[in-house]
Amino acid sequence: MSVTSPHKSTGKIIQFALLTVLAVGLLMTVLAFTARLVADGGPLEFLESYQQYVHAIEVVVFGSLATEFGARWAYYVALSRTSVDVAVPLRVIARIVAYAVILSAVVSLLTSNVAAALTAGSFAGLVAGLATQSVMGNAVAGMFLTLSRPIRIGDNVTIGGNSGRVTNITLMHIVLGIEDREIMIPSSNVVTSVLVRHLT
Repeated sequence: MSVTSPHKSTGKIIQFALLTVLAVGLLMTVLAFTARLVADGGPLEFLESYQQYVHAIEVVVFGSLATEFGARWAYYVALSRTSVDVAVPLRVIARIVAYAVILSAVVSLLTSNVAAALTAGSFAGLVAGLATQSVMGNAVAGMFLTLSRPIRIGDNVTIGGNSGRVTNITLMHIVLGIEDREIMIPSSNVVTSVLVRHLT
């Protein structure tokens, strides 16, 4: 497994932070510039009736760029401070939240209905919450196990009917070695199950 050096992670963090700011800045600039072009007396005045569609396309294009750069920035920030088990879910969550915001903005532009935009954003947020519920549950449970340390690598334990030696502890899973195989038990299951640590 490759390990990302701290210097490389820091460089990536700065790079994607700047790219995210640049994408958002470009979006705001393009929106303002387009509004002037299609305004009364502007060279693209004939597009005035389609202005909301033009703005919606701009929001999708530049919003997607900002989302991708922002998600990668969040990934490298998490990777520099925790592990890939946290960084990957965080990147997914960042993308889902950002696209929910984009969806709300597009609906608002196309319908001029704030209530519809809020409904679309709320629905997208609900979907994101349901999609990441188990991931976040495991992450929180993993942090609890890391702080409380009820088990350590090398311990012989029984978790939810599975007995074996702890070979690895990550934020998302506890790995038990059992004879010729390994079992990965989600951290949330470890927290909610009866844990037996064998002394011999």
